Amino acid sequence: MKKIPEQKLQAFSVGAMGGRTLSKKELEEIRKKEEEEAAAHVFKEFVETFQEAPTSSKVWVKAGTYDAGARREDTSERGKLYKPTSRLDEKRSSSDDVLRALAPRPDPSPSRSKKQKIQDKKKSNLELFKEELRQIQEERSERHKYKTVLKERGVVTVDPAFDLMGPDMGSYDNGDPNTTNLYLGNLNPKITEQQLMEIFGRHGPLASIKIMWPRSDEEKARGRNCGFVAFMSRKDGERALRCINGKEIMNYEMKLGWGKAVVLPPVPIYIPPALQQPTQPPPRSGLPFNAQPPRHMKDKIPRLRPGEYYPSDPDDIEMYDKVLQQSIVKVVVPTERNILMLIHRMVEFVIREGPMFEAIIMNKEMNNPFFSFLFENQSPAHVYYRWRLYSMLQGDSPKQWAPNDFRMFKGGSVWRPPVLNVYTAGMPDELLDEPDGKDSLRGTLSSSQRDRLEDLIRNLTPCRTAIGEAMAWCLEHAEAANEIAQCLLESMTGENTAPHKRIARLYLLSDILHNAGAKLTNASAFRSVFEQRLVAIMRGLGAAADALPARLQAEGLRARCTRVLQAWADWAVYPPPLLLLLHRALRRPAQEAEDEAPAAAEGGASPDSASSGSWDGALDGAALRRLAATRLPASDIDGVPGNY
Repeated sequence: MKKIPEQKLQAFSVGAMGGRTLSKKELEEIRKKEEEEAAAHVFKEFVETFQEAPTSSKVWVKAGTYDAGARREDTSERGKLYKPTSRLDEKRSSSDDVLRALAPRPDPSPSRSKKQKIQDKKKSNLELFKEELRQIQEERSERHKYKTVLKERGVVTVDPAFDLMGPDMGSYDNGDPNTTNLYLGNLNPKITEQQLMEIFGRHGPLASIKIMWPRSDEEKARGRNCGFVAFMSRKDGERALRCINGKEIMNYEMKLGWGKAVVLPPVPIYIPPALQQPTQPPPRSGLPFNAQPPRHMKDKIPRLRPGEYYPSDPDDIEMYDKVLQQSIVKVVVPTERNILMLIHRMVEFVIREGPMFEAIIMNKEMNNPFFSFLFENQSPAHVYYRWRLYSMLQGDSPKQWAPNDFRMFKGGSVWRPPVLNVYTAGMPDELLDEPDGKDSLRGTLSSSQRDRLEDLIRNLTPCRTAIGEAMAWCLEHAEAANEIAQCLLESMTGENTAPHKRIARLYLLSDILHNAGAKLTNASAFRSVFEQRLVAIMRGLGAAADALPARLQAEGLRARCTRVLQAWADWAVYPPPLLLLLHRALRRPAQEAEDEAPAAAEGGASPDSASSGSWDGALDGAALRRLAATRLPASDIDGVPGNY
């Protein structure tokens, strides 16, 4: 055996045993390599969160089985594919067995079918049509029986033959008080989702819009469509239901109701222009994080040289710091859904992995426009990202945060968080184009509704039932109170109107005023719109009484009008100065009543001073009962006996 020299053995043992210490540079390289591997692993995990998981396509092949009792190997199923069965397949098989057991068995005898065909040829068309209807009814009852059996056995089926109603689209109200989804049951086939967005969007931000377009010939033959409009807030949905239900849009009367609740997105698909202003980012100011200086200091901001981020002059530094301390950084939630979700995911990983992860992403995604919010510190997305990261680190939740102003940096600007639930809290009434109070006076009737109103007024008689029906119709369409009042004014001041028709319409007006205090939408608007026309109405009634040839008829007309005014005084519908003016307009010439109109207006006539009536279930209320007790006992004003 050859002897190894002592020097070579010593060098070999030292190198093998690692007795040599690593240098500082080598240690830094090893540590840097480990950090890069860890960062690459985290980045790979971050990227995988945006990708869908690949579906596995594994195939299992059966092998042979050994029978211990027979002491031999069973190779009958070797090499075949193994297909596992689930519980759903078992239920489907059980449902197939049930259907197979309930299905009628075909008749095997061909001779009988031939005889049946011969008999069918001899039948008339009417009998064949009856048999076809009978067969359809039998098939419907069979399907119903199958569904009942499957429900009793607990079998869930997805066969279209059993799912006759189609998917559950939320067309039925389940009584959920928090649903924001409106069901539209009578839509013009030509209306589009964009038009629905403009109609319903004025009442608040929208979460979704869907028109159920007809797919079969039967659905197309109906001549109308249905759809859904979901709001971000229940308050906005109730306002839209109250204002749009019953209105005619494209010659179709809107039929609205509540549908089943839907999932609300983080950002609505439509934001009204009035609500966009508070949620818009402020203009560029040039200050860090786009801070907005006070108005009196906008002209005092020191100008920075190109390439500078902070002034160099001591006086400018003092003024710059003073402006920054009094400025406000307004945080606005981005409206682009993909950018918003990317910011939320970025905040999640930065909180979990630390600031090193943010630096890695900035280095890798420097040229990616989706990550531009990391570099532009004056953009609204960057301001939102910085606030979101700070808010989560302070213990706030993704859906709840402190709404108070704060200073993120010592000596820096004041940060103002975004409004909490700006879309789900409901659109403020002051931002509406037409508030509810004004909209009730500006509503207009459709052509069919106008014809219905004119028919009710034209055929109105001093009868309790007729006046009650007309009064109920007017209260149901109180959104058009202004037009209804104008129509009544024209009907009572016409020259060729019969006296008993004038009194019947005056009773209708009085009954509407008595029930204007009921808890109905816009019912109180009738008092204000009638107040503007009462002087003209009483003046017209007085002129009609003067035109009657018989003195008894003229005094009877005035007496009934006077009793109506006395009833209004008892109910405190209008203040005494206005009622006194109406008495004079009824008794004196028209010119004197017109001269005294400004004096009554200065007397404080206010419809709000009326005591609210009660809706006791009767259509005509107490007004008709009171007037019935004060009618003339002998004969009617025009000689025709009345039944009122």
